[in-house]
Amino acid sequence: MSVHTIHLKVTTLSNLFIGGSPSTFEIGGIDLFTVTDYNDKPYIPASSFKGSLRRIVRDLAGSSAEAKLITEAYREYLRSKKRENLPRIEEMRDKDERFRRVEKRLEEAIHNASAEYLFGMEGFNHTPKLIFNDLRLIETGDVDPFSIDSKNSVKVSEPQEDPNVVANPRTYKTVRPGVEFSGEIHFYMLNQLAVSTDVIARFIENAIYQFNTGIYRLGNSGSRGYGRIQVDVSREGD
Repeated sequence: MSVHTIHLKVTTLSNLFIGGSPSTFEIGGIDLFTVTDYNDKPYIPASSFKGSLRRIVRDLAGSSAEAKLITEAYREYLRSKKRENLPRIEEMRDKDERFRRVEKRLEEAIHNASAEYLFGMEGFNHTPKLIFNDLRLIETGDVDPFSIDSKNSVKVSEPQEDPNVVANPRTYKTVRPGVEFSGEIHFYMLNQLAVSTDVIARFIENAIYQFNTGIYRLGNSGSRGYGRIQVDVSREGD
């Protein structure tokens, strides 16, 4: 099967906090609000999930056979692009500084190729990559998806001040445990790589399932116990 889309269902196992901005400010009220959409519903921004997943991919890249295949596929893809553009680069190299920079950028990208290119390559547009959608709340009727939680942050006084350790309570509006979100990861131009999209799907799914170990978390304040999630995955293709 040629994979076009990976479908995700994310269930919160602990409070989830992804930094957002409050709509109003109240003295003595909530200090920090998790991000919400235009309907004041919580959601998981694509950038947040993508950033956390990219960190996992970076950790897995050295030990994964699929990651090595993907890395070599990107390296060959970039080499082919260089071959296609080499006549024009050579013709214009001495006339236009931009073409020298393009050649240098290609060489650096080939040398630094990795499975992280699945998340995009800086300085290159329209390359094979994954496209992430926001994960939207799966409605639960009248059940409130939010939780109000208080945490202490510790402040150590400056030497010239009273040398005490002071607890500074902060109030968080988070997503409570047991709330579900759904979203998709789309495959964009990945069929141009000399590796099966099934290989890419297996690698990405394995990376996604690392969230279920509890080691990798989503959002902010993981050290405070936030951000544990369970992820279920399904594929859509031909």
